[in-house]
Amino acid sequence: MCEVLDYAPAMLPDDRPRYLMGVGKPIDLVEAVARGVDMFDCVLPTRSGRHGQAWTWEGSINLKNARFAEDQDPLEPDSACPASRDYSKAYLHHLVKSEEILGQVLLSWHNLFFYQNLIAAMRQAILEGRFETFRRDFAAAQRMP
Repeated sequence: MCEVLDYAPAMLPDDRPRYLMGVGKPIDLVEAVARGVDMFDCVLPTRSGRHGQAWTWEGSINLKNARFAEDQDPLEPDSACPASRDYSKAYLHHLVKSEEILGQVLLSWHNLFFYQNLIAAMRQAILEGRFETFRRDFAAAQRMP
């Protein structure tokens, strides 16, 4: 994807938005913006949520993993999103493992909120002329699943 994006956006009119369909991992969005993409749509935030995966500033979390069964910390304690802030990973783990629809809803909500914040953070970094630093720091903070 990145190899194509290294040359394809330059082939499009400068006065038109550049839309990338179906690209969804947070690091892919950051890399696409670095290459000139303006808009995205993807099912990944909600699909991930339905399957027990949460996206965070440190990377993805698979809440199906047993290591979260006793974890009383929320996904993002400082988040403005109640799904991210008000439920422990242990509770989310329980919901996911029991196949309760609430787990899918909360994780989808969290993921959509995270993606909105990621896009807003990229916009701010671009406006402040520090996108390359944001890009480097974001990539460094993402742990591999």
